[in-house]
Amino acid sequence: MNLRTRSRNHAFTLVELLVVIAIIGILVALLLPAIQAAREAARRAQCLNNLKQLGIALHNYHDALLVFPAGHTLDRTGPGYGDRFTWPVALWPYMEQDALYSQMNFRSDFGGCYTWNTPIMMTALASFQCPSDGDSEFGHACRVRNSYVSNTGIGYLRKELPAKHKPGVFQQNKFVKMRDMTDGTSTTVGISEILKVREGYDYRGTWSYPEGCHYQHDRTPNTRIPDEVRTGMCPNADANHPEAPCIETYNSHLTRRILLSARSQHPGGVQAMLMDGSTKFINQAIDTATWQALGTPFGYEVIGTF
Repeated sequence: MNLRTRSRNHAFTLVELLVVIAIIGILVALLLPAIQAAREAARRAQCLNNLKQLGIALHNYHDALLVFPAGHTLDRTGPGYGDRFTWPVALWPYMEQDALYSQMNFRSDFGGCYTWNTPIMMTALASFQCPSDGDSEFGHACRVRNSYVSNTGIGYLRKELPAKHKPGVFQQNKFVKMRDMTDGTSTTVGISEILKVREGYDYRGTWSYPEGCHYQHDRTPNTRIPDEVRTGMCPNADANHPEAPCIETYNSHLTRRILLSARSQHPGGVQAMLMDGSTKFINQAIDTATWQALGTPFGYEVIGTF
């Protein structure tokens, strides 16, 4: 009888069990943000390392050819315009992607989804993906998207629109040399991040498309001002995506009145690779004038700390 009584006294009551569950729940609630923060710190470090590798590849390219790659090349001969290749392709041989590079047919443009280069356009490389921004789902038909985009400067991608365009390092059919960057390589941004919108036919970040592999320095990082894109390329024209809004402002790829901003999933700013090969996290609260000055390699601006 005494043994049964002692056994009953040592059993958990329902109240005690609920208290234990509540304590565990509180501990999980307290620890979860710390765990998530640690994971984001690891993803952010990997993202930064990816940009460092791009910087090394860029400088190896320059060492070999004495110029940096063009932002994209455009064939103006024959009917229409043919997009031949973009800056990521130029870096592949310097990133141990010789096999992929050798498969490229440079006589065939990127065109639609039934060209020689289509299988390559569907290839995603981990070194071009920020782990904080998920996978590289197709955003534009058969084209995969990258997390990293090159700086074309201030103003629309098509330099004739408007005349106040100030070019960045990566331009159409133009190869910039190290010595051209009179503002200094340590104060010129070459590559930053862009958000890959999951919904619809969004081309932002597509490495095989000139309208998707660049960004401009008109607006500060993670701005809520909508990107300006081509008709049919903004899946949220009626209901803007909260993190990467866009509006449709032109209807021909020949016009390219495109204006994209640097954005990321990192809280508070974006990662950037400077043209000296260094990397830096840039706060989204950066002064607009400073951000714009960072986008021009020969704008004769004086930049302090940032």
